Amino acid sequence: MSDTDMTTAVAAAGAAMEQAVSTFMMHPETFGASVAAGYQNPLAGYVAGRGGVLGQTSGAVVASVFVVFEPAGLTALWDEGVAVRGAEGAAQQYWAQTAEFGRKYLANAQGLDRLNALSERVIAAAPTWGVPLFAGWRAMPLAQDAPARALQVMFILRELRGGVHFDALTVSGIAPIEAHLLNKGPEYAQVFGWPEPFPDVTDKKDRYAEVEQATNRRMAEIIGNGLSLAETQELARLSEDALQVLRANVPG
Repeated sequence: MSDTDMTTAVAAAGAAMEQAVSTFMMHPETFGASVAAGYQNPLAGYVAGRGGVLGQTSGAVVASVFVVFEPAGLTALWDEGVAVRGAEGAAQQYWAQTAEFGRKYLANAQGLDRLNALSERVIAAAPTWGVPLFAGWRAMPLAQDAPARALQVMFILRELRGGVHFDALTVSGIAPIEAHLLNKGPEYAQVFGWPEPFPDVTDKKDRYAEVEQATNRRMAEIIGNGLSLAETQELARLSEDALQVLRANVPG
């Protein structure tokens, strides 16, 4: 197995899954479903829903796990969100929304049964230390129909990669606000609640590139425990295909 080929396939699968799940998370239809479920602020529904698998804990703990959100704002959203349905109820509601979004917008995608089978092998083989959101979502029951299940398994694997990335980021010494600036810039940082003035991160570009490389290397090890190189490349193709179907079907 070529290490370069494996990390390339892992990075491609991870990028496609991240974009597919982000499409669900940030779509107005998802926010509308959260409002309909009782969350006056849909961002509170998102925070409580995604973080609900951590249990009835404090906003400070959730902020430490989410890592890249401004902590005070994230804590306020958590407190507002869990007041509606509690942590467990929020997670269940968000999981149902995930399934419904996949069911609606991935219905005509090809290869979903295979995507699900490969993804579930990775999920089953992956360790849970240092990746609490992955551990929590892995324990949630999956939908039985392939389109709903596909978005759910991509969601779980997104949390796995995210947790691995945050672990590497922590070891690097790059602060969350610095990571935003190095990744997508000031506007992206503001979306996550970080206020100006922003620090100069010019001298940390190489270190951030090393974090990305470390994330992909570790993900290649984890996925390699469950899949061969050919299967990982297949997973990447299927994930990219599913993303394209989602983009074609989801209203702008």
